[in-house]
Amino acid sequence: MRKLIALVPVALAATLLVAPSASAAATKVCEGGPLMGGATKVVSASAGQKIDITVHNHDYRGLLVQIIDDVFDKGLWSGAIAPGKEHTVSHGVLGDPPVGHRIRFEVTSDLSNNYTYAIKSDRCY
Repeated sequence: MRKLIALVPVALAATLLVAPSASAAATKVCEGGPLMGGATKVVSASAGQKIDITVHNHDYRGLLVQIIDDVFDKGLWSGAIAPGKEHTVSHGVLGDPPVGHRIRFEVTSDLSNNYTYAIKSDRCY
């Protein structure tokens, strides 16, 4: 009986650690696709006020990229992404949904086209 009582908290803790959070399950991909190496790409997405922008490097070499809010010409993030890794930036603006987000990706790395992006939000329009 003591072993059973001791296992219940451990099982409950493991379940909570493995279960996805409610906020992560509520996000949807509003816009996504490939990024070409050595090129600039501007994408538009109609979404909620807050968006998460994820860039993934599928290549075996590093990726240098700048993520810019094209409407206000404001840099959101600039840096390198290691091979097989991704980087996510959160961005929010004031306004009544749907909000038209314009994001510019400036990819400096020109050795590959094996990069992707995804713009996620709680609501996509």
